[in-house]
Amino acid sequence: MPTVTRTVSTPAPLDVVRSYLRDFGNAPEWDAGTVTCEPVDPTTPVAVGKQWTNVSEFRGKRTTLTYTLEADEPTRLRIVGRNKTVTSEDEMTFTGADGGGTTVSYTATFTFHGLAKAATPFMVPALKGLADDAERSLGDALQKLPTS
Repeated sequence: MPTVTRTVSTPAPLDVVRSYLRDFGNAPEWDAGTVTCEPVDPTTPVAVGKQWTNVSEFRGKRTTLTYTLEADEPTRLRIVGRNKTVTSEDEMTFTGADGGGTTVSYTATFTFHGLAKAATPFMVPALKGLADDAERSLGDALQKLPTS
C-alpha cells in the first residue's frame, strides 16, 4: 500500500485554502494528474458524502474514479476515490502559518486490487513522481488564492 506525503505553504488564509480544496471539482487546477473532475450530482452542496467523477492520467493511461468526501473538518479533509483497480485515499491537513498563511500536508495512499495488486512494488517510483508533480501544481494553484 504505497503512501506519499507532500507539504505546501501559501500566504492564503486557512479558511480560503480549505474551502478551495474541499470542492474536489477544483482538482484539475491543482492536481497535475487530474484531467477532469465533475460532481456526480451538481445540485448537492459540498459536504460529507458529496461525490465527483474524476478522470486522471497515470503512466500514459486514463482512469476514472468516483471520489467521495468522507471527512470535512476545520483542519482536515479526507477524499477517497475508488474503482475496480485502485482505492486512492487523499488526506489533507491544514495548519495556520506565521503571518496568516497556511501549510497543507497532503497524504495519498494507494491500495491496488485484483491483478494490479501484484504490480504494486513497480508502481512506487511512478507514484512518487506523480506526487512530485502534484506538489508543484498544488503549490502553484494555492499561490493564486486570495490572501485576505
